[in-house]
Order: sequence, then structure tokens, then C-alpha cells
Amino acid sequence: MSSVSKIARLLFISILAAGLVAIACGGGGTTTASPTTGASVQPSAAAGELPKPEQASVRIGISTPNEPVQFAEKLADALGIYQKYGITSVTVTGFEGDAKALQALVAGQLDYFVGGASTALSSVATDTPVKVVAMNSTRLTDGLWCIPAIKTKEDVKGKSIAISTFGGTSHGSAILLLQGIGYTAKDAVITQVGNQGSRIAALKGGSVGCAVVDMSQEKSMRDAGMNLLFDETKANLQWGRSGLMGKADFIAKNPNTTLVVVAATLEAQQKMWTDASTASKEFAKFAQIKDADAESLVKDFQGYGARDMSFTEDAFKAPKEVLATQNAAIANVDVTKAFDLSFLKKLKDIGFNTKIGVPSS
Repeated sequence: MSSVSKIARLLFISILAAGLVAIACGGGGTTTASPTTGASVQPSAAAGELPKPEQASVRIGISTPNEPVQFAEKLADALGIYQKYGITSVTVTGFEGDAKALQALVAGQLDYFVGGASTALSSVATDTPVKVVAMNSTRLTDGLWCIPAIKTKEDVKGKSIAISTFGGTSHGSAILLLQGIGYTAKDAVITQVGNQGSRIAALKGGSVGCAVVDMSQEKSMRDAGMNLLFDETKANLQWGRSGLMGKADFIAKNPNTTLVVVAATLEAQQKMWTDASTASKEFAKFAQIKDADAESLVKDFQGYGARDMSFTEDAFKAPKEVLATQNAAIANVDVTKAFDLSFLKKLKDIGFNTKIGVPSS
């Protein structure tokens, strides 16, 4: 073999070996597409590493500031979590209900707000649709409590079930409770009665057969001889109770900012379980309540909060059914247009969930 042939052969082997090493090390110039932004993400990036947000400041509204079900968004600020991921200025403002928070969002006074799935659903057909990107909680905490004579699900059929108001959360809870025993809203007579105190009074007085009553009242209800037919706290029936959302166009223009906000909130959500003491103290300061009361509320939240902040289409189905009773046009709304799960998916895919200790489902 000539010296030229030997040199060529050695050169070929060297090039081939270098190529194999590059492939083994994840090289070769390949990239993977981000499910959220479509941007290229190098596989060699550190696990759980977040992109630089487009905005260094964000404004977040909370529609029920006195409940831990919406506190993770504020806790992330109190613990400096947004800041360590590149959002240096955060303003969290409390509002009295979803309507006022949504109004501020649409007016451009907020970038995100935390509220119910019903708000996102109602916005789908408007000029300013909003999308839910994470859920603090998808579980209601009511029970279907009935008079002593109603002992089985068969006894419930055709009976009245007391709720607060049509179109409200208790109405949705009644639908889920009926679903839990294998019925639909057509199998009972859902009756508007008033707040929980009024519902309990109506039940004890025998003017209704059953009522939607929070499970925190279990002892007093049992002491009164009432029967529990179904307990939502022990079922996987989703209701979009409290979700982080933003205007669809804002999210599209600021995908990295949204990813970081979701990530920071998710990290703060873990603290409600792993460092409940600190979370409780911060919640006490924010809600302006006693430390002991805050600790009790945070402990209760562990029973109905969504630690991974994930959800499915089911979280929007019952709210849609309730809204449709008040606005027939809602019956035709595509619920998938009211949310975007890609941010939570991306965080899981890049290893962020593992990094911050989110339990695998």
C-alpha cells in the first residue's frame, strides 16, 4: 500500500472516530424544538435551566387574596424566586373577585391574574381571550349532605339539592357531586337557597333533601344526623378552581416570561408542602391574619391544592356546564381554547420539576 493510501486511510479513520465521539457526547449540531416557543434549545443545557424572560418586571393580580389557594403567586415574590430567574420587579395586587381582576388585565394594568376557569371560558368568544397556564387547585371541598331519610344514591333521584346561586361555584359543586354518584343535573332538582348557613338551615328544616356543604362542617353535620352521600375531597373530579392566566396575545409575545412566571409559582407551590412553616408565616402577613390561623389554612390547602399545578380538560367541563345555564352561547365554546398546558409540559421536559422536587405523578 502506498504512503498516500495509508495517509488517506488514517485520515478517514480519524474523522470517523471524531464523529462517533461527537455523537456519543450529544454533539453533531442537533437541537430540539421548544414546545412553547419553537426556539432551539441545546441538549447540553443544564437540567432545569430557564430562558431569559422578555420582561424584567411583571404585574400579577390575585382575585381572592385571603385564601391560600391563590397564594403561591405571591409567595414566589416573598421568597425571591421570580428574581433569581430574571424577573427583578414584581407587583402582586389583591382584588375583590375575578371580575375586577379581569377588568384590570384587559385594561393593561396587569400581566397575569389568578382566578377561576370560568373567567377564561367566558373570554374565549371575546376580543381579549385569556388562557390558563397553571392551576393552584382543581379540587372543591364540598360534600353531598342529605336528610336522615336519604341514605343511598337511589334516594337522591328527583330530590332537591340546595346551592347558593345558579352559575356559582356551589352550582358546579352540585354537578360534580351528582357525577360522583353516577348522576347528572337532570336526575335531581338543583335549588337556589343562599349561602352555606342558609343551605344547612334548609337541610335541617327539611325543606330540601340534600345540600352542598363544605367538608369542614362534617362533625356538626353528622351530629345533626345528616348523611354524607359523596365527598369531593376524596375524589378526582376536577373543577378549575384557581388558575394563573394571562391574555392570549401577551402570552404569545412573552413566552419566556410566562415560562419563568409559571416556574417560579410552581417552585413556591412546593413550599406549601415542604416548608409549610415559612409559607404560613408569609401568608399570615399577606392576608393579615393570625399565624395559627394561617398555619391551619395552609395545612388544609395541602389536601386540595394541586402540587404539580397541572390539570386536564376536565377542569373546564363542569364550569362550562354551569356557565351555559346562564348563557346559552357558552355551550358552544371549545374549552381547549381557554388553556395552554405547554408551559407546564416544557418545565417537566427540561427537568425543572425534578430540580425543585415536584413529586412525579
